[in-house]
Amino acid sequence: MPNTASQFSVRRLQVTDFTFVRDLAAVQPNFTIPPFYVLWLLLKIKSNIALIAEAENVGPVGYLLAFPVEPPASFYVWQLATSKNDRQGKGALLLLSKLRDITSGMGTRSITFSAVPGSAAYRAIRRNVLKISGVVPELITPLPA
Repeated sequence: MPNTASQFSVRRLQVTDFTFVRDLAAVQPNFTIPPFYVLWLLLKIKSNIALIAEAENVGPVGYLLAFPVEPPASFYVWQLATSKNDRQGKGALLLLSKLRDITSGMGTRSITFSAVPGSAAYRAIRRNVLKISGVVPELITPLPA
């Protein structure tokens, strides 16, 4: 059986990814579809964490959008979403692992998430954030539609 972990990679968000992010956000319950200018602005925020998970031979399968907030050494993960092409949740796990890699050198004390209860992203956050980051996540669920 091939090593499926090697078939996924994570990279920084680029302008060419904006349509993918908007299209995937559009199919998530209660997600805001980020306007192009908000995505562009996010790329300009110092210490932003805007990532894309890709599967070999498939292309992008997920994204994570986060930015620093008060108090210092804190991050808010605005959106974490994966497509149906991330059936086993490997893209979500890799995005969270990359979040850990980026924030671990910053002395991060808190990470706040907003996720749709029951979604793959929600399950990945609950299962993995403490394990991979050492930080207990604060999970804010959105209001019902």
